[in-house]
Amino acid sequence: MKDVELAHIVEQLSMEPEESLTLQQVVDQAVRYVPGCDMGSVFVRRNGTVEIAATTDPSATRVDDLQFEFDEGPCLSVLQEHEIASVPDTATDDRWPRWSDGAVEHGVRSALSLRLAIEEPYLACLNMYSREPRGFDGEAVDLGVVYARLASVAILQAREVSGLRSALNNRLIIGAAQGILMERYGLSLNRSFEVLRRRSNETNTKLHDVAQGLVDGLEIRD
Repeated sequence: MKDVELAHIVEQLSMEPEESLTLQQVVDQAVRYVPGCDMGSVFVRRNGTVEIAATTDPSATRVDDLQFEFDEGPCLSVLQEHEIASVPDTATDDRWPRWSDGAVEHGVRSALSLRLAIEEPYLACLNMYSREPRGFDGEAVDLGVVYARLASVAILQAREVSGLRSALNNRLIIGAAQGILMERYGLSLNRSFEVLRRRSNETNTKLHDVAQGLVDGLEIRD
């Protein structure tokens, strides 16, 4: 892959500020740049729960669903223990026999799954599927590994931006709730925050949710 292509990939992956949109870019660009990749998806594991976060093709979704149905497959293996899983031919692979048989039925003849470099409790895996047996040669696997690293950086960046945006929104909601209490009951800034925090502790509710409730019209008394 040429430097200009790498630069373009990085640019494309970094364009989306939202995590979900970045994940979709990851699979879209994989189909475009990784030789042999006809369709793809991303699995995400958050706190023990695995879900399909992005996909490019209905066939990929069906093949992904088989991994959940049979509790076996290359991506689940990558999320659990390995960093890479290659299936040169689903018609002959015997590591995940039920999944492999189903993949053949849906037109997927080879697969490459790569763990994205994201740490617990959030893990992600990129699935790349080919309609041809041995669709991913050695060069394609090496390129896929490089691409997975670029994708990991983009996802981490998007998650950080999303986290900052969420934190800012929380502060704005809490500030609005303090303003309501100050205006309604003549409280000081510090006292209004203490009222919110006390309510949070008494009801075992997150401070943001208490503040949101007040903004939405619920009554909180000092």
